[in-house]
Amino acid sequence: MPKLCDEGETLVGEVFLKGDAQPAFWLGLYKDDPEPAENATVAGLTEAQTPGVNGYNRIALADGDWTESPQGIFTNLQKTFTASGGDWGSVYGYFITTAETGTAGKLVSVEHFDDGPYPMNDGFITKVTPKMTVS
Repeated sequence: MPKLCDEGETLVGEVFLKGDAQPAFWLGLYKDDPEPAENATVAGLTEAQTPGVNGYNRIALADGDWTESPQGIFTNLQKTFTASGGDWGSVYGYFITTAETGTAGKLVSVEHFDDGPYPMNDGFITKVTPKMTVS
């Protein structure tokens, strides 16, 4: 089940209560086991690869691609990651952040793969359907 992180909870308040601008959201893969804690940050994650290396890049999540069903569970369209030019190792889950690269973005949410880890050897793919639970 996807978990909203502390920085994600703060972001909800900043955008919806304080009127701050909504940031862009980016999807990435992590190699941490166990699942990152609720107070984790992007800087504390072990990302699948450095963005731009071996075909790995975070994927933009468009605002209009989110749907809600059932109430409080928001799902985005399925995204595909492909290792290209080298192995990434095993990935254990995905994260949503507010930055395309680097560690300065806020860690909005994480989800550990129930049936993972997934090996990401050169040429392997992993498909992710990002979700966020608001409760």
